[in-house]
Amino acid sequence: MARGFETDALFSAAREGISGLALAVLAISSIPLPEEIAERRLGEQIADSAIAGLTMAVQAEPPPVVGVAGADMLTFSGGCYAEAVESMEGHFLRNRWSDGLPLVPPTRDAVNIMLRGTDLESSDVIGRIEPAGAAATVMKVAVNAVMAGCLPQYMPVLLAAVEAVAGPRFNLHGVQCTAGLVAPLLILSGPDLVDRLNVNDGFGTMGPGWRANMTIGRALRLVMINLGHGWPGITDMKTFGSPFKHVPLIAENEGAYEGTWDPIRVVEGFRLDHATISVMPAVSWQPEFIPADRINVASIVKLMANQGKVKYDRFAGNWGGDNLLLLSPGAFEAVRRENRSRSDIQKAIFESMRSPAHEFFEGKGPGSGSGPNKIPGWLVEKCRQDPEALVPLLREPENLKIAAAGGPGPAMCAFIGTWGYGGSYFVTKEIALPRNWADLLDRRRGWETPVVK
Repeated sequence: MARGFETDALFSAAREGISGLALAVLAISSIPLPEEIAERRLGEQIADSAIAGLTMAVQAEPPPVVGVAGADMLTFSGGCYAEAVESMEGHFLRNRWSDGLPLVPPTRDAVNIMLRGTDLESSDVIGRIEPAGAAATVMKVAVNAVMAGCLPQYMPVLLAAVEAVAGPRFNLHGVQCTAGLVAPLLILSGPDLVDRLNVNDGFGTMGPGWRANMTIGRALRLVMINLGHGWPGITDMKTFGSPFKHVPLIAENEGAYEGTWDPIRVVEGFRLDHATISVMPAVSWQPEFIPADRINVASIVKLMANQGKVKYDRFAGNWGGDNLLLLSPGAFEAVRRENRSRSDIQKAIFESMRSPAHEFFEGKGPGSGSGPNKIPGWLVEKCRQDPEALVPLLREPENLKIAAAGGPGPAMCAFIGTWGYGGSYFVTKEIALPRNWADLLDRRRGWETPVVK
């Protein structure tokens, strides 16, 4: 392995019950170029380290401890409430139980109130959160929800989001641990639930000002930290990180469709009268403004295909993953005016988002890659026969998810690119509401932030 990934390797080994693991570490901090391997005799170095690790007693450093509480109940005190909270904050920060923002103290009473947001038992397991593999019980999710500032009525959305990232199709282990700059993006679909939870689906849907938008995503990140033990420099090896690591929650602006398109939850196989949460493994945010004299589908296709070409990563192998196109209501006007379907737009961008074969395989040989992102044989053969052949940068048109979001006004669209290695996909889960749903909402009427659409 390259230098810098030692702690990640030790942590993963300990997770599998292997202690005292000897590591073979290259004296290099990044993936070497082919000529560097020979020039620096890296092959010999790694061989010597591997032989030593297999044949000699090597005392390896123990894996770092991340997010492990020493007791079920902690007590903090001070001369006043503010001092007690300050003591708690310091303790949580030292133990890496925080995202760095002020936390709401997860007292027993606060957690019990949060648990009113679900009919599930507090001991029920929603999934296991990688890389630590800790069980995300309803109780533990509720603790993190309190810390994030959630209200009890947000629990159904949060539980569905946790289930989505914990499933194998999202590949949370890869998302958490990779050096690739990937993190979840949440998309809520269902206008009734959007309105009742006061989720902003209008101007600035990805920005601040609405408690639901800000705290549900934050709670998911705290779950990923405290149960998954995703921590920079230990298990999370991202060089820059990403703004998406704050886990934005946006809402599909279903009103923009005016009945011309099905919402994204229906496209993903769910009923129209059910609300869903989708999780996108997002890397890039590439927005475009469409000038007033060019608000048409052809402009949208050209702009987004160009952004998709920029995002295509020849080294990370993100061919075959799910990308996302967001359309503002102003941009969707062109789609409705020209009577174009979602499939029309997907196919048009699929056809436009192509590169010559010699560029497609730039930096790697045809047939490289593995797993779900491996280039199929027929495409490899086509590229070998004709280096100028145009290669689609999406596996299928359906790999481009499309949703309307945001407020009216200037026409905007955004291409949100996905991650490569590991095969992490766009995952959608249905949101189950508790029996006391109406009471939960009635208890907290009057505090909502107004939404302008």
